[in-house]
Amino acid sequence: MANNKNYKGSLRLDWINKDLSLYYEIDEKQGKGVRPVWVPKNDIRVAEPRILRFVKSYGDPTSENMLIKGDNLLVLRSLVEIFKGKPDKEKVKCIYIDPPFNSGNAFKYYDDNLQHSEWLTMMRDRLFLLKKLLRKDGVIFVHINNEEGDYLRILMDEIFGRDFFLTKISWQRAADTTVLGQGETPVNDVVEYILVYGSLASLRKIFRKSTEVLEKKSFQQYHQILKSIGTKKLLKEIEIGNNGETAKIYLHKNWEIENISLAKFDQRFEDIYKKYKDNFKKIIRLINPQKENSLQQRFLKEMERDNFYSVEYTPKKGKNRGKLIEVLYYKKNIVYFLKDFAVLEKNDIYKTFPMNNFWPLVDIPATGIAKEGGIEFKRSKKPEKLIKRILEIATEKDDIVLDSFAGSGTTGAVAHKMGRRWLMVEIGRQAEELIIPRLQGVIKGNDQTGVSKEVGWQGGGGFKYYKLGESVIHEQDMNWALKAEEMAEAVFLHFQYRPVKAEWLKKENMYLGRHQFARFHFALSFATREVKVLTEDLYEKIIAGLDKEKFKHLTIFTNVALAVPPESLDDRVLVKKIPAAILREYNLL
Repeated sequence: MANNKNYKGSLRLDWINKDLSLYYEIDEKQGKGVRPVWVPKNDIRVAEPRILRFVKSYGDPTSENMLIKGDNLLVLRSLVEIFKGKPDKEKVKCIYIDPPFNSGNAFKYYDDNLQHSEWLTMMRDRLFLLKKLLRKDGVIFVHINNEEGDYLRILMDEIFGRDFFLTKISWQRAADTTVLGQGETPVNDVVEYILVYGSLASLRKIFRKSTEVLEKKSFQQYHQILKSIGTKKLLKEIEIGNNGETAKIYLHKNWEIENISLAKFDQRFEDIYKKYKDNFKKIIRLINPQKENSLQQRFLKEMERDNFYSVEYTPKKGKNRGKLIEVLYYKKNIVYFLKDFAVLEKNDIYKTFPMNNFWPLVDIPATGIAKEGGIEFKRSKKPEKLIKRILEIATEKDDIVLDSFAGSGTTGAVAHKMGRRWLMVEIGRQAEELIIPRLQGVIKGNDQTGVSKEVGWQGGGGFKYYKLGESVIHEQDMNWALKAEEMAEAVFLHFQYRPVKAEWLKKENMYLGRHQFARFHFALSFATREVKVLTEDLYEKIIAGLDKEKFKHLTIFTNVALAVPPESLDDRVLVKKIPAAILREYNLL
């Protein structure tokens, strides 16, 4: 007989004070949290997004890479607000964190001795925010050991969803008899774990990238090496559109193409693979131009059958607008490179990337890494090879990588060398003592340790260094230690606005923000300690100025009186008093 009873409930991890958060008093001299205090989750000390105060730029001043010093909980609160409204592709693709293991060891830079409930709360609050920063196809890797590993798995199931669990990687960090820092157990603990969570889309991409090898059919297609394009001479410039678009057609001389013999493929397997590996970026196939592609057919009319040509043009519309496009043609066929095929990397031709979830010591040794990056970070520094493998699996060039427990800066150093964008957060003094010097060595090309030689790193790029700003609230009032511009930025962060340059307002000590989601919604921040009023003349000037922006809504955040009767306010204008508007968010009023 069928049982129609409905069962309710879910598998959850419970612990003391789970409904609370932890606020850490910071020892500024030591640069670490010293005394955790249990507080409500919406306590302003743990829930407030704060400004990130720019300190200095290193290397390329246009770089978007960021190193941020401060409590990573508060920094993540701020990053969540900063990333809101950004396109998905501009969000974080890969997160790797190596948090304190709660092992009871006393490290030079960390007090890794939190009580079990404190550790779970610390991780829960940070993982919750990290999830908000991930792209839809993003992946998070969390490094852990036996101490809290099983609890972490349940915690991450609860936050990310059990269906988003991809795998648990076991990394052999030491040989059987050379393990440091063991407890009283007679069992050698030689393995650490990396929990991996992501979407089904990310799983498919990881699986394809990690296991796809060039099939024999593809070798038969890509069987030529473009050894040289020779010298080129402008043949003619032609019109390709009605909006003034033109294309330049070049005729090449002394080009050189070599055919690769695939005879006795199985017997010559290793030699053929080596040939492809050594010439990876030069291997090509030829594709017949599409008959329905009028642009390609237009180019072909200008070409002779047996010659080598190239075409250059810059589209004025479409997804490639403003980008210089170069197309090679050989014998009236388009030249396609193997390096652009699917998701293959150079090493994929030679052997598949191991997708098994055991990474042995011989593959990624934890020994001999003491001098990597030119810094020492005993017992906590991870091998650059380990991070390289993770980034190979989960990212492509220019993807954003985040590490909110930066430690000695290994994640950022490897991401930098591999052409990824990166964000790192570190509370301790090692941000300045270890990470900045290490990354300066990377930028200058002086750091040839770790994976530098494997990826051919010679230097370049840059990063910006920030420090977490102070709270916008001090003793139930605005924090007047902040500059007016900083105060405005902090107010905007609370209400999902981003600062917009408006010199005509800055003269009045007012600052403009645009809403992250509503294009024509603006905010003004006007706070002063002096006895002032927002005069009617200034109000009318503001409305006239914003009318040019076709504004639909304006919120004025101010602590001063507005000398305009409520009934005379524009229907599109809302006035909010600060700090009261902010204090209400945290139940402080």
